[in-house]
This record gives sequence, C-alpha cells and structure tokens, in this order.
Amino acid sequence: MSTRQHEMGASASLPEPECKTPLLRNESETSTNLEACQRDAVYRKVAWRLVPLSFLTLLVCYVDRTNISLAAMDMSTDIGLTKSQFGTASSLFFVTYMIFQIPSNAILQRVGGPVWLGVLLIGWGLASSLTAFVRNVTELYVLRLLLGVFEAGTLPGVLFYLGQFFPESRTSGVYGISFAGTAVGMAISAPLAAGFLSMDGLLDLRGWQWLLLMEGLPAILLGVAMMSYLPKSPMSVGFLTRTERTILENDRSPSKVSVDGKLHRFLYLLKTVALNINLWVILFCGSLGSTMRYVAMFWTPLWIDAMVNGSGLDWEKAETTGHSNKGVQVALLSTIPYAVAAISTALFGWTSEKLHDRTIHCSCMWLVGGLVFVLLPWLAGVNVVLGFVALVCGHLGVNGCAGPYYSLQVSYMTEENKAFAFAWTNTIVNLSGLLGPMIAGFLADQTGSYKSAIWGAGGMAVIAGMVILLVRDAAREEHRKSQAQSKLHSV
Repeated sequence: MSTRQHEMGASASLPEPECKTPLLRNESETSTNLEACQRDAVYRKVAWRLVPLSFLTLLVCYVDRTNISLAAMDMSTDIGLTKSQFGTASSLFFVTYMIFQIPSNAILQRVGGPVWLGVLLIGWGLASSLTAFVRNVTELYVLRLLLGVFEAGTLPGVLFYLGQFFPESRTSGVYGISFAGTAVGMAISAPLAAGFLSMDGLLDLRGWQWLLLMEGLPAILLGVAMMSYLPKSPMSVGFLTRTERTILENDRSPSKVSVDGKLHRFLYLLKTVALNINLWVILFCGSLGSTMRYVAMFWTPLWIDAMVNGSGLDWEKAETTGHSNKGVQVALLSTIPYAVAAISTALFGWTSEKLHDRTIHCSCMWLVGGLVFVLLPWLAGVNVVLGFVALVCGHLGVNGCAGPYYSLQVSYMTEENKAFAFAWTNTIVNLSGLLGPMIAGFLADQTGSYKSAIWGAGGMAVIAGMVILLVRDAAREEHRKSQAQSKLHSV
C-alpha cells in the first residue's frame, strides 16, 4: 500500500467531526478558526487512542498499590500484623518507588514509552499476585519493596508519554481524566475485594489471598496491550495522516539547549529543576496535600470499620467491645468515598482546563478536603452517618486537584527536562506516601485511635491550599492576555 493510501485509510478509520465556523469579521479570522478546529479534531483523535490506556494503567496501578488496605483486617490476623507494621508495609512501597523514579524514566526515554511501561506493568502484576502467598511480615515487606520498584516509573512515565503528544495548554484535562483512573481504581477495588473476600476457603485459600492474587493479573494483560497498541512518538502515530502528525510535532515546545555527555547533561537537568523556586513551592504544596491523600487512601477501610462499630475513630475501643465488622461489608462501604474521588478528579481536571485556571482549583480542593478531614473525628463521634458523609467530602477535596496540580507542574518544565523533572518531582512528592501512612500507623498504635493522624494530615492539606496561591499561574495569565488581544482586534 502506498503512503498516500495508508494516510487515507488512517483518516477514514477515525472520522473527524466537522469544523463548523460561525460568520466572522474577515477572511483571516475565518482561516484561524478553521485551523484551530482542525487542530482540536487531531488532538481529540489522539486522546481517544492514548488516554483510555493511560486511564487503565493508573487504575490498575492504584488497585495493586492499595489492595493491601482492603486485605488488611483478615491478613493482619493470619500473619500477625500490628497497626504499626501495617503502616510500615504500606509505606515501604514508597522507598523503592522514590529511588527508582529517575532511573526508570531514563530507561523510558531510551527504549520508548510503550515497551518500558509494558515491562513495568507485567513486573508489578507478578509482584502483586505473589503477595497473596506471604507467610510473615518480612515477606510482606520484601514484596512491597519489589512492587515499588516496578511502579516507580509508571506515573512519571505516563505523564511524560502523554506530554509528548499534547502541548502544555491541553494537559490539564488529559491528566485529569487519566488521574481519575486512580480514584476509579480505588472505587472498583472495594466491590471487587468484597467478591474475592467472599471466596474465603475456596481451594484452601483465604479470601484476602484471592484478592491479592486475582488483582495482579490485569496488570500483566495490560502490559502486553501497552506494548502492541501504543505509538512510540508523535511521528510514528499510524492512525494519523502525515499532516496531522506534523501538527503534533510542531506544537511541541522545542528543546533550546543541547548538552553533551551523560554527567554534564544530568547536572544541567538537575540545575534547571532544582533552581526553579516556583517548582519548589508547587512541590511543597503537593507533598502536604498528598500526605492527606495517601493517609486517606490506605486507612479509609479501617476508619470505616471503626465508625460502623460505634467507636467513632477509636479502633482499640471497637476491638475490645467485640463488634469488629466483616471485611466484605467494609469493602463495599469503601466504594462510596473512592467513587466520589474518581468523579471529582475527572470533573475538576475538565473545569480547570475550560476555565484556564490551576492554582485556584488546587487551593479550593485542598482547603475543602483538609478542613473536612480536620472535622472528621468530631463528626464521626457525633453520628456515624455524619462522619461517613464527611469522609466522602474529604475524599472529594483531596483527590479533586490531581489534574490541575500536575498541569501546573508541567507549566514550569521545558521539553528537554520534562522526563527528568517528572521523575524528580514525583520522587519528592511521594515522600508523603512514605511517611504519612507509617506515622499514621505509629500514632494509631500509641493512642488507640486514628484521630491524631487525621488531624495532622488534614492540617497539612489546609496549609497547601493557602500556600499554592503564591504560585504564578501561566495558563490564567495567557488566557487574560488572549482575551485582551481579542477585544483589541474587535474594536
């Protein structure tokens, strides 16, 4: 088949929507509007191919990362886990997760996104499934560390990969939809967990073993699909015409600096990121906000278990009174806050892009989520329904800023340092994932309650919501300039 025939076939397989242009003032304005409409059609076509797999990747990623929280009650009894050991097991994942971020993204740049992301998916699927057969806390620690090795490059890899196809101005919505996969993963993992936990005793395996074993398998299948389905770069996209591929390539920010030598290049990239004050403020806020998000992510099922047993958030009281709830019921109730988190992640990513705003979105979400979590222990003590509603609203807040937050990060990166910067920033932000759940477990053991950890993490989210307003939002400024110029031309 000729190149021309191939391009016609690619174009025919995915029909583009018509570009309807309203009556405009002049020929130049009409031409500009048609060009913008055609560009939108190209990016819509690319999004339909890339974003679903990115969504599924982050969905499966968070299912396998957090399924330990839904297996915790029964697994803790079987292998003798204390609250501190559970918190440590949750956090150990982030040790290797942070260490291998930069090396993983360096490999991704060399071998290409589809191949390396596929390898990571297959690796962590195996590590997750093997966790079903741990017999003691040491084996659990080892497999959590191994899971961190494979998942390390996933999030920065997906962000960098999508950034190759979408300019910075279009990333907020794309990242928001992709990050909705994390919350959807948490949401569907709860009813899935309920189903697997109910298989307790089948083939002499405990319910929590079925849960961990089965939830690792989709990652392996997705890894194979990733390798065979995704294009390596904008210029290798087979479902676009040559003209459409050129649009993608031309919209990319050019690399302005060439640095020879691996060490010199590394030092140059480190300098461009480390000396960016705005990026450090963004990372500071992201770390504080993510502390609340990760604590809520891992501990929500245990908080619900304590609340429904009428002890507020005092787990020790719930256990000593002998009314501990079944894991299946808790898993089903956990679906609700996680589902709301999924909706808020996608919704506020979309509104952020439409309103050309990121800092105010991040601020509002962290302030709302943080304040609600600070009030959660008191509300849960007043009434279990009130406490549960507060828990749902808290998840809505701390998860809703994912799209705007990462888009804000991108605005302070360049094309040449983007892969390094994503790995660097994600490493720093995930210190909160290492420390948050671990400290929460320690405080729970020491006090017999979850309240102290919730108060501390909620307060951090509130601080993040205030400080992020200090950052200059380039998207909002560009939109204002564009509106001002449009008014000038219309006069």
